[in-house]
Amino acid sequence: MAGEIPDVSTLTKVWYSETKTGEKTQVSFTEEIPELESAPDAITATVLDLDYELAQPGIRKAETIEIPVLYTHTQHKRLKNLDDNKEYYWWFELPEATAETTGKPLVRYFTGRKRLTMDTISTEDFIKDKLTLYKTSEVMESDGFPTTE
Repeated sequence: MAGEIPDVSTLTKVWYSETKTGEKTQVSFTEEIPELESAPDAITATVLDLDYELAQPGIRKAETIEIPVLYTHTQHKRLKNLDDNKEYYWWFELPEATAETTGKPLVRYFTGRKRLTMDTISTEDFIKDKLTLYKTSEVMESDGFPTTE
């Protein structure tokens, strides 16, 4: 039936906001979240009296994250109308069933810019597109949404 949202209890909710503690707006759901942050490239070194290299973490490279997102028509319009050149906070709220404390599921977030491109067209109750996020900060996490800067 049009306007009804299918069972989303097992999906991760994607939100955005203009500030860390400001009002958050849900813009989509996703069945899978790709790697939000990869390990830094290794810096290697050799020592003359060892027959192997040593490695330590270097710096993290800039990353782009592509997320297959599902949303209703209203959520699509809201996401499409966001300024592509503006930096937003992006929030990934894991399903409530995964929370240790009721009402405080794990939330991962970072800042970045977005691009939205068309993906698969299906006959389901959702529109499916690809949300590309260009990260401009490290990935943080909290139990529930942060309430202070």
